[in-house]
Amino acid sequence: MRYTSPPVMTPALQRCAVHEQRPAFARCMSCSKMLCQECATQWDGIWHCAACLSTKRGAAVKHRPVPAWIAVVTASLILLFAGARVMVWTAAVIAGLF
Repeated sequence: MRYTSPPVMTPALQRCAVHEQRPAFARCMSCSKMLCQECATQWDGIWHCAACLSTKRGAAVKHRPVPAWIAVVTASLILLFAGARVMVWTAAVIAGLF
């Protein structure tokens, strides 16, 4: 009895998991489905199918911007205060008070 290996899927023979009539373009890195150009979506440099992409987008960490805004406002107030002091001292020097 002679052993024959299973047929190897070449890129020309691979088909999209959603559209059987279309050739595969990419592989979903989450579920390993073969995808055509219409079905494949690249996100952060990685190809995903629509189902896996919606799962990943829904699981994205949502940051609250409040601490960042507090830091921006604080830095702006410090710069405003320092700028005002520099302008007052510059005007005093120019007026010859010091």
